[in-house]
Amino acid sequence: MKRSKATIAKTAALVMAAMMASAAVPMSVYAVPNSTASSSSDADLQTALTTVKKRIKVPDELTEFEYDTSESYKTKIYNFKWHKKNEYSPRLEVSVTGNIITNYNYYDSSKNYYGNASIAKLSNDQIIAKAKEYVYQLDPAFKDKVKFEMNYLSINSDEVSVSFARFENNVPVEPNGGSLTIDKNTGELISFTANWWENASFDSPKNAKTEKEIEEAYKSLCKLTPYYKISTNWQTKENTARIVYEPDFNSEIDAFTGKKSTIWEDMNEAEGTRYYGGFYANPATGIEAVDEETALDDAGVSFTESELEKIEIDKSLITPEKAFEQLKKDKFAALTDDYEIKSYDIYSDETNDRPVPLTTAENSDSKEKEKEPDYYMSINFSVKSKLKDTYEGYKNINVQINAKTGNVMYISKYGKSGDLPKLDVPKTKAIADSVSKTYAKDIISGYKSDKSNSDPVETWGKNNEYYETARTFIYNRYVNGIQVYGDWIHITVDSEGTVTNYSFNHTEDVKFPSSDILSTDEAFAKLYEQKDFNYYYDGWTAKDGKVKTYLLYQMDSFYINAKTGKLCNWSGEDIKESIDTTKIKYTDIKGIPQEKAILELQRHGAMLSEDKKFRPNDNIEYKEFENLLYSALNGEVAVDEEVLVPEEGSSENSTKANTSKYITREQAAVIFAKASGFGSYAELKGIYKTPFSDVKSSNENIGAIAIAYAKGFLKGENGKFGGEKNITRAEAAQIIYDYIINNQNTAK
Repeated sequence: MKRSKATIAKTAALVMAAMMASAAVPMSVYAVPNSTASSSSDADLQTALTTVKKRIKVPDELTEFEYDTSESYKTKIYNFKWHKKNEYSPRLEVSVTGNIITNYNYYDSSKNYYGNASIAKLSNDQIIAKAKEYVYQLDPAFKDKVKFEMNYLSINSDEVSVSFARFENNVPVEPNGGSLTIDKNTGELISFTANWWENASFDSPKNAKTEKEIEEAYKSLCKLTPYYKISTNWQTKENTARIVYEPDFNSEIDAFTGKKSTIWEDMNEAEGTRYYGGFYANPATGIEAVDEETALDDAGVSFTESELEKIEIDKSLITPEKAFEQLKKDKFAALTDDYEIKSYDIYSDETNDRPVPLTTAENSDSKEKEKEPDYYMSINFSVKSKLKDTYEGYKNINVQINAKTGNVMYISKYGKSGDLPKLDVPKTKAIADSVSKTYAKDIISGYKSDKSNSDPVETWGKNNEYYETARTFIYNRYVNGIQVYGDWIHITVDSEGTVTNYSFNHTEDVKFPSSDILSTDEAFAKLYEQKDFNYYYDGWTAKDGKVKTYLLYQMDSFYINAKTGKLCNWSGEDIKESIDTTKIKYTDIKGIPQEKAILELQRHGAMLSEDKKFRPNDNIEYKEFENLLYSALNGEVAVDEEVLVPEEGSSENSTKANTSKYITREQAAVIFAKASGFGSYAELKGIYKTPFSDVKSSNENIGAIAIAYAKGFLKGENGKFGGEKNITRAEAAQIIYDYIINNQNTAK
């Protein structure tokens, strides 16, 4: 069961936001005796403060003390702050809940942990050992309950993050754990954050079902449905359809019964809480039409052929006034002289800065010739001002039409006053069916009415006093008996028979593969070969402060290519398995002079290889070296640009674009000058000399070579620079490693 690392990473995500709020400096930690603090239900200020000061030494210069407290679900939280009189830097901030220290941060604005490239003086094992020491001293209850993992180690930061996750009965506890940051050179603690249920109990997994049993249970809970998924190449605009199995069940499974867990229903019924939860954004969507009036005087103005073509097209388009007259005759649009045009917008599907219209089915018979752009008109109608206060219908109507043909593509009505009667499902469905056959007549034959369209009218309330007054009827596209995901027709009709919304999405110019796919049993078998269930404890806090825990199985979200059975992305493309490049064990660098340099760059995330073969003697490619150097010095990827090198058989001042994919020492000097911020200085003429006999004063890169030598980045041999020589992969790692080490030693 693949869970522990995922749990540690997930726990870290919950707490990292708090840790990134400010920088901090090391603190001193006392050895911790057995805690005698009271539980969170009856903790007071003195008890909480005693708990903290037994474990943390507050620096003597921080003489001022402040605190605040809060209580939720019988859980009291104290937030302590120490600082100098009339100063808020440095300051120490600590939070405690019962016996658990949940947050520690010592902030000093004079400290900076970022920007200077350096190799960690501590090994990974030493960093983890320090993390364990701090966690167990801050919270002795965590000992033997947590597992640790390094999050990241960067060349450009002195901080290293270590996450820890809680385990009970050798099973991870989903929301419990935390993260801390440590100085990668001194091992001193910088900050700490944790989530922990202090008084929770956990059922023994002895009688839990095996994963094999859960696999069978899952097949009865989860329905796999095949869909045609269409993806579009953003460069070629070519559409590709694949058949993808999509699950309809992603809830938790009770590990003891094999049935859907009632964890969240139980929490809601008991009015419990998960107070450690996250934040959810509600993105606003929608497009506001812009009414632009531009007066042009064409005297003396000439037009290009393309401009003249567009002018002629514009003349052929329907005017807003003509569109209004046509829509008055449309029984579903139901526009009358009570309305007026408030604004309109005309655009084509080739205009990048306009909203992309819904795909139309028109011109479907002209696929052999190049498709001309379609033009669209969005018109906003509103009831005339003098009628607004008394008008009982919908006061605003938005319509989108094809500006060449006048065909309606979209309708939206809103702003009605008064109550509506109870919905008559057969009557309104008949209206929706009529709308679909009218507006979508060219494509409706490939669509089916969704079964929800005929559901009985919905009522609710104690005496069914509330009822459905409008319904959106859905029509889904099918090809070869398989639903096409994302191609649909939506029609909303209210209980008075008014069509309040019509919209559709229909994809053209796509070839659908045959419907010959794996059975669902075969798909499940393929799934279990590639993916394990998560197995963990989760829970919530009741109003009395007690934690209710559950032992659960859950399958992470997934998609399966219905033809190959491989896990895939949403559109059916194979997923490239992510590789933790810091964990690769190279098989071809043992004993070479550059082994240490390669391994140190690797553990800091500066990588040259994603497989077990490092290929140390191969020449390094230009872009590989550039990205490696920029990553090591600046923590970023280099900007792509043309590389200039001396032209063969000419003077050194003549240049041409680099056609070799391998980098020379001279090119490496140029890249270094730019990456280290000396690019403009390197271009200065007539001021540089080098100690190398093979670098002429006429060499246009003499400045970069001089800077690379002066900064200790590149050295020569026997008085020669050897600028034309290629650099091997192992040499590149050693050059960059030596520079970082020498630079950090000089700085300190």
